[in-house]
Amino acid sequence: MSTVITSPTLLFIPQSELIADYVLSFAAVIFVFAEFYLRYRKAGLKFRPSILFVIRNWRRFVSQALNYGAFHRKNVKNRYAGIMHLMIAYGTLILFIATSLIALSHDILKPTLGFGILTGTFYLNFEVWANFGGLLLMAGLVMAMWRRVRKKIPLDTITQDFILIGVYFILALEGFFLGALKIYLYRQSFDSYRFVEWPLSYIFQYMNLSASSGIEAYRIFWFVHIATAFALAVYIPFSKLSHMFYSLVGIGVHQDKKRGEMSTPFVLSEALESGNFDFKVGSKTVLDLSYFQKVDAIACTNCGRCERACPAVASGTDLDPRVVVQNVQRALWNGNTDLVGNVISENAAWSCTTCQACVEECPVLIDPHSYNLEVRRNLVMENRFSKETSSYLNNLGNTQNPYGGSNADRDKLLEYAPKISEGTDTIYWVGCMGAFDPRYNKTARDVIELLKKGGVNFGLLGSEEKCTGETARRMGEEGRFQELVLQNMETFEKHGIKNIITSCPHCMNTFRNEYPKFGLKAKVMHHSEALSNLLNEGKLKVKKTEETATLHDPCYLGRINGEYDNTRSIVSSTSNLKEMEKSREKSFCCGGGGGNFWYKVEKEDSISKIRMKQALDTGASTLAVACPFCTAMLEDAGRTMSVEDKIKVRDIAELIKENLVE
Repeated sequence: MSTVITSPTLLFIPQSELIADYVLSFAAVIFVFAEFYLRYRKAGLKFRPSILFVIRNWRRFVSQALNYGAFHRKNVKNRYAGIMHLMIAYGTLILFIATSLIALSHDILKPTLGFGILTGTFYLNFEVWANFGGLLLMAGLVMAMWRRVRKKIPLDTITQDFILIGVYFILALEGFFLGALKIYLYRQSFDSYRFVEWPLSYIFQYMNLSASSGIEAYRIFWFVHIATAFALAVYIPFSKLSHMFYSLVGIGVHQDKKRGEMSTPFVLSEALESGNFDFKVGSKTVLDLSYFQKVDAIACTNCGRCERACPAVASGTDLDPRVVVQNVQRALWNGNTDLVGNVISENAAWSCTTCQACVEECPVLIDPHSYNLEVRRNLVMENRFSKETSSYLNNLGNTQNPYGGSNADRDKLLEYAPKISEGTDTIYWVGCMGAFDPRYNKTARDVIELLKKGGVNFGLLGSEEKCTGETARRMGEEGRFQELVLQNMETFEKHGIKNIITSCPHCMNTFRNEYPKFGLKAKVMHHSEALSNLLNEGKLKVKKTEETATLHDPCYLGRINGEYDNTRSIVSSTSNLKEMEKSREKSFCCGGGGGNFWYKVEKEDSISKIRMKQALDTGASTLAVACPFCTAMLEDAGRTMSVEDKIKVRDIAELIKENLVE
């Protein structure tokens, strides 16, 4: 008679103990989900909006949950941490499926239909996968423990982390030894498929354990295993493991918006038309935050990736994006609702350069910098800002530019290019720094000359050009921003503008990602793209030198708008490009974004100096840039560090101009 290949699962456990196990299991599940529900309610969040969001956006919900939840799309960018998380996640998933199949086969199908599903080839495959899942989980946990003990990467490690990793590891180890003991007591040749438990079973044979002692040991061991599992399960809502639930919800309901777009709390044109100015701008308390910002905060895993990427942290300000999000989370649960003082200091709020390195790094799609912007909006509403900020905003209101100079000075560049006229629908948007900053005015003139040499049919707006309002918005002055939007939109419509070329990534981002909400339909292009196209088409020709250049990716051109190749194409065509360690989406900020160019914050070091040191480490003699703020910040760093003779800051347009073949 041939041996039946099947599972002797729970062979030695009395029915009464199994019933008690299921009663406790259901109680534990109810407790865990009830605790999650109560915590969301305590934070002022109801499930109805999330459920409605999922129903209306189910395709995106599934896509995001799979990409960033199941497949850890962002986690895997960090190889060690990514592999570790995948091992733990998939090891847990495999063991959960294995446990569910055991329950289905042993406790549902057998009692009701008289047969189970854990038989034959399916059972053998089941055991291989169950052993593989346990091994995967334990390997991931060892990596997690080593990562925290080694301390190569600064992590916010607390005692709880070691307890969780240890208990989780013990739980997996208990499962292996239970299986090994079962093999010892009920050995079959096909058990060799259980490639981990089979060799472990010989430990009990070496101990010469009797059958009765083995069965008793199995029952005790099984009880300990179940108790460990229950203890870990009911602790989940109170521990860092809660991120398995919170993060999945946060990822799934994450809003699909352009990275370079801020929220619009009101529309000024509608308010002017209706006369209703009763709207709220900014957040004074955590309760004022949007529904999705609250869900984001609760989803935070406290991994610290945002912290390690943040230039404000690196420069020694009191801003730490991880701490901000964690403070919002605690405030939601504990009822300490004030943002300023309780969640973030005023100096920290103004320290954010809006570079969005934190957004790029977050594995669960949280936008930490959005909390800073909401606080700024509230501070501006309450007139709590520095003299420099006040001067900046006053200049914008009085002269439509941050320098406070006459807007008629913009007409000086009409000596180099024609005023926009009928028949021309393309403008070169000079920008405030191109018009008023002597250093970048030179770059603007170079861009104009290159566009003309390339045969581009374009014009300038001259004094009709106003500031885009980008920095005002990120400083928290939404009203001033929208006033400028209305003025610029009127000018665009007057001239029928369809194409905008600009040298400032901040202007480009605002036109491309924020002005469309107010009616702009023009194609927006950074000068790196326009000039790269002219080079590729042979309308501009350059010679390549033996000089080595490194490239600084502007945050608003690269990380926020995903444009990396055109700048590299230009630098590579004129010199030998040597990348900095922090480049492309990992690029380190120059320190001038988010209004930081116009005011000072308390800090230990200069962000621009840190970036300049990174450029110097490449040994390059030229630092290529593609943003007026980057030019100013990095040139200033070069002067104060006395390294101007070692490395020169050049806009990509200047590189073309200096190496142009006539």
